[in-house]
Amino acid sequence: MKMKSVVIRTRDIAKSIEFYEKIMGFTFDSMISPSPGKQIAFLVDPQSCGKLELLYNEAGKANAAGGVSITFNVDQIGEAEKHLLANGVRIVSSPKTIKGGKKIMTAVDPNGVELDFIEEKD
Repeated sequence: MKMKSVVIRTRDIAKSIEFYEKIMGFTFDSMISPSPGKQIAFLVDPQSCGKLELLYNEAGKANAAGGVSITFNVDQIGEAEKHLLANGVRIVSSPKTIKGGKKIMTAVDPNGVELDFIEEKD
């Protein structure tokens, strides 16, 4: 079994696309509208080839994070923090060092989805 993609339900698909492109470095691939009032945007992380689907449903319930979180490996946690803060991203847990020398930080995207950042000790 292998993961195909992560799906995030969004209340504002344009804002979510902009966030994942401009701040997180994803590449927009395509968008479909499978039925009236529904849109799905497909994005790819060029470094890991991970796939992200942003799902907008006009009639759907407002669903904040929905238990979804996405983890990103970063080379330098301090640089990741500066980048996020410079772009107005809310950090909910500042960088800290945990067992084994890993450094972690948590932020949230425009939909309330938890974004975890890990700098692993070499």
